[in-house]
Amino acid sequence: MTKPNATTIYSTIATGFIVMLICPLAGAENWYQKSFWLLHEDHHTSGHAEVGRDADPGETSRLVAICRPDMIQIHAKGNPGWTTYPSKIGHTPPKLAKDVLAIWRNVARQDGYHFSAYYNIGRDGEIMKRRPEWNRVMADGRPVERALCYHSGVAEDYLWPMVKEIIEGYEPDGFWFDGSCFTIQVCYCDVCRKRFKAQHGLEAPTASDQPGWRAYKEMQRQIYREFIHETTEFIHELDPECLVAVNWAYSVRMPEKPDPGIAYLTGDIGNRVEGLPIEAHWYDSLGVPFDLMTQINTRQRIARPDDGREAIAMAPKPAEQIEQEMAIIVANGGRYFAWDTPTPESGLAPERFDFMGKVVMPFLRARQEWCLDSERLPDVSVLHGAAAHYAVNDRARTCFTRGDNRLDGIAGWLARLHLNYEIVPDWRLEAQDVRSPVLIVEHAKKLTDKTVEALVRYVSGGGKLLMTGMGPHAHEHLRKLCGVAASVGSTGPETLEVEIDGKDVPLEHWLFRVELSTGTALLRAKDADGQTHPLLVKNRLGSGEAYYFAAPLLTAHGKNVIPNELMNHVFDVVAPPDQRRVTTDAPATVEVVLRRQPDRYVLHLVNMAKGERDVVTAARRRYTKITNIPPVPPCRVSVRLPAKPTSIRLVPQGTTLKDWRYETGRLNAALPECAIHQLMVVEVAD
Repeated sequence: MTKPNATTIYSTIATGFIVMLICPLAGAENWYQKSFWLLHEDHHTSGHAEVGRDADPGETSRLVAICRPDMIQIHAKGNPGWTTYPSKIGHTPPKLAKDVLAIWRNVARQDGYHFSAYYNIGRDGEIMKRRPEWNRVMADGRPVERALCYHSGVAEDYLWPMVKEIIEGYEPDGFWFDGSCFTIQVCYCDVCRKRFKAQHGLEAPTASDQPGWRAYKEMQRQIYREFIHETTEFIHELDPECLVAVNWAYSVRMPEKPDPGIAYLTGDIGNRVEGLPIEAHWYDSLGVPFDLMTQINTRQRIARPDDGREAIAMAPKPAEQIEQEMAIIVANGGRYFAWDTPTPESGLAPERFDFMGKVVMPFLRARQEWCLDSERLPDVSVLHGAAAHYAVNDRARTCFTRGDNRLDGIAGWLARLHLNYEIVPDWRLEAQDVRSPVLIVEHAKKLTDKTVEALVRYVSGGGKLLMTGMGPHAHEHLRKLCGVAASVGSTGPETLEVEIDGKDVPLEHWLFRVELSTGTALLRAKDADGQTHPLLVKNRLGSGEAYYFAAPLLTAHGKNVIPNELMNHVFDVVAPPDQRRVTTDAPATVEVVLRRQPDRYVLHLVNMAKGERDVVTAARRRYTKITNIPPVPPCRVSVRLPAKPTSIRLVPQGTTLKDWRYETGRLNAALPECAIHQLMVVEVAD
């Protein structure tokens, strides 16, 4: 294994920005950075099964060799609280037949894979029963289902000693911690209540309308931050080379700067391909390598062999479905993590490994060279700040909530518009690290003073800003920035009409009424009373421009949807097509991503068509099977380049593209029909 060093700086070639990498281990040359294809065995053991009975070292070695991932990972402890190995600290299954963790460790060492230990650090059913004082507690005293409170002493007396036991006994190359970020909700155990009383002089609030509610949620977030930091430090004192990842920490639900001890970012999405793009775009913006995990299996309707009647069973997804998932992850700079599940007795299903060997591995290996070590060249940037996101979910008891209709709408609209976008965290904005010509602030409910000041500096210094919805209403400086004076918030959707190129376009939406100060109205909306109001406003400040759209623009706002004609017009004004790096006539179901490696440009076309879907609901979960995804028809692309290409290849076909021309700084090319994922690799002279 290559040892990490203290290097923490890299240069973003396309933009010239020098970015401090967040994590020393991530910035160093470690095994994860060169990995692309990862395998997880999701083995939540129980106290009833003969755990390890069917774990055969030779068969495990044979099956894993069929698909040859870069890393293999299996549970040390799942969320029920039982281990896969004989533990002196944790809860060993009463019928443990073999040391499963040791079997997988030995296969990894013998066959040349990196080895990672899954450990559920946030959920534990046995602790909930045996040590309830370590469990998270609701306001009425009931325990939160299998959710540990990191302020209770559970880390010092249980979690960290087990982690030490695993490091000393199995020497994993890394830990993948689960069950933490999404379990964090307001806790009313005695320790949390006392801390809040000492810090704020208040009793712990039990409802969002009580004094101290936001402060209490922020205290829970801070406890989580402290726990991650202390856990990574604890591990690195024992083994400086052991990589640490925490499932969904620092994802879109927790838009904060990753702790320096985090080596890579990760998240598991079982069967929801639509959830992948926004997470991949966000992780790709943080300067830390990342992966996303999907299940290789899904529950499907099958005919029983004995009588042909319909039954529900787990089976590998159709190849096109898993390829669609992999494509969106690797096109946006990530690594693919496959999620398989052993039997309760630790046996493996050969047909799943055959599937991974025939479908997953070839797809990834054919693209690995063109995807690793690349950076995005965005046409627009989107601000995703912690204050704005937490404000959207202010009333929720969960502290790191995924739901954010701004993000959901952004992911859908910008992909359909073929706008290659990056997501900018607030600390990058404060450093003026925006890598596209346009920054979007979508319908922000709250912005900090630092963010407001950074936006003013950004525009004054020559940037182009598009702010929408309630954004300017939160701060006087933002109203001045957008060129509007007095403003009145919207109280509900209303019928409106907008004239675009001589055509009246109707819509129903929430309109924020503003008066102009220094801004100029480029579009006006007519209400039901025949009164017109500024809708799209342009204002100059310093050497930059600020645009304000007086309604939520990209937000997924229920039935209140911006018409296509209006959406296209706004972005034609703010980000004119001839100024974009990429344009295409591909269908709206194709997501377009332009990235750069040190010696070439790589254009990705990802087919996100819905296909035919069969949904099975089991155990309160939805399992989707996707088939018959229509291919992307032949299309044309135009890419702005600094010089004429010297070579253009299509991957994975490995063929040279003939139908192209270069003029006035743009490559115009005709691409053939493709199934799921087409890469166009362009080399240019220095």
